[in-house]
Parts: sequence; C-alpha cells; structure tokens
Amino acid sequence: MKGSRLVRALTWVIDLVLCGLLWCLCSLPVVTAGAASAALYYAVVKCVRHERGTLRRVFWEGLRSNFKSGTRLWLLYLAAIAVGAANVTAARQWSGEGFSPLTALAGVIFLPVALTLPWMFAYVSRFDNSFGGSLRFVGFLALSHPGRSLLLAAELLGALLIVWLIPYLAPLLPGAIALLMSLTIEPVFRQYTGGASSGDAWYNE
Repeated sequence: MKGSRLVRALTWVIDLVLCGLLWCLCSLPVVTAGAASAALYYAVVKCVRHERGTLRRVFWEGLRSNFKSGTRLWLLYLAAIAVGAANVTAARQWSGEGFSPLTALAGVIFLPVALTLPWMFAYVSRFDNSFGGSLRFVGFLALSHPGRSLLLAAELLGALLIVWLIPYLAPLLPGAIALLMSLTIEPVFRQYTGGASSGDAWYNE
C-alpha cells in the first residue's frame, strides 16, 4: 500500500513538472501564453487529478482546441497589464515618490486582472463561449465567489513572487499552481457541468 502511494506521488510530481515544461515551451512567444494556460489547466485536472488520458496528448489537444479563444483573451489581458504598467510608471514620475496614493490609484486596473485571470483560462479550457460571453461569465464568477477569487489571486501573485526571487523554479511551478488552483475552481465548475455527457463524466468526480 505504501509503495503504491509512493509510486503515485512520484507520478504526480513527474506529470506536474512535465506540464510546467510544456507550458513554458508553449508560452515562449508570449502571445500564446493564454492558450498554453488553458491547456495546462485542462491537462492537470484531467490527467493528474482524474488520471484520464495521456498527459502530453491531452495538453496538445487542449492547446489546439483553445488556441484561438485563449490567444484573443490573453491579448486583452496583456493590453490591460501594459496600460496598468504605463499608468503606474507615469504616476511615479509625476509624484516623484516610490509609492503614493496616486500610484495606487493608477494601479487599480491590475485588480480586475488579478481577480479574473485565474478563472479565465480554467473556464476557457472547459467551456465553449464567445469572446464577450467568456468575459461576462468570468466576471460573474469572480464577483459571485469573492473569497475564492481573492484566494486564487493570492496564489497567482505568490507564484510570481517565487519566480521573481528564485527564477530557476519557473519550470516547476506552473503545474503545481494549476493543481492548487483547481482545488478552488473545480467545486464551482461542477455546478455548471452537472449535465455533462457520459464522455465527460470525469468532470464531476
């Protein structure tokens, strides 16, 4: 029993590292990071948590199926991040201080980004919707579950801080963070997949 648990744990670790490496590889062009994030979440939930399918195959399938929607949505997030960074830089130059109320006000745009980003690409990996429909529903999820949204934002920011402090951990973290976030996201998603087809029964396990 202990031996089988150890083997399973090692398999999880290897799969999570492999997921992280695939995500890093597919995110190198930057503009593809959204589609890669959707594929990462889908592969972690399906292959690591529910042990269905082959990880690499599921990841590539997720990347292909979500490439268009994931990329378009990610470009919107990139634009919001760029605007926020420009606002904060201008506010710091204007105030002449490292941090000021003006700087904080300029950075307000980062709040909706942080609260919705973890939901977005998990949602894209699971549901089909239009560009506007995805934005509206993810906004609804973030506002309907504020505690979960804050927790997800904290996990995302924590991961970024770790990578900032210890860059060589970057390939190891994405899979682990996706797994951690899935513990918060999946109970909510199960409310919307109760009628899933038998082929997608693992959604509700």
